[in-house]
Amino acid sequence: MSEFESCSCDECKAMCERRPCWPTPDDAQRLIDAGHADRLMLDWWFDNEQDKTVHVLTPAITGRESGQAPAIPSGRCTFLNEKGLCQLHDLSLKPAEGKLALCKERTPAGLHEQIAQTWNGTDSKAVIDAWEAGGRGRNQLIQRKKTE
Repeated sequence: MSEFESCSCDECKAMCERRPCWPTPDDAQRLIDAGHADRLMLDWWFDNEQDKTVHVLTPAITGRESGQAPAIPSGRCTFLNEKGLCQLHDLSLKPAEGKLALCKERTPAGLHEQIAQTWNGTDSKAVIDAWEAGGRGRNQLIQRKKTE
């Protein structure tokens, strides 16, 4: 049994159809440890206050597995099953943003930014670096260019 309530209403399903929810670095590491590294992608958030890009390792948009998010990240999460339900929920691997987003009430203000800020540190960079060392993310593009 998972530790938080799952919802299968149309709004919850639509959230996962629009864009994958963001994990914290610890969430992402658990996904990697569970064998899901190749279903993640590198996304980013721009921190206006610090004038810098914060990279986020997140469930992939279908077709973007092991790569990077498009400039305007929009699309179905790779972890949605054929019924439109999250495959990670019952495995207790659902990312923090998905756990905290609410359909019946408003999602907490600034939730996306708060999750992004958890990636603003050296420990989170180590998670991304280790993931990319497997030829994923930005390294996937470098490898493609070398073979062309």
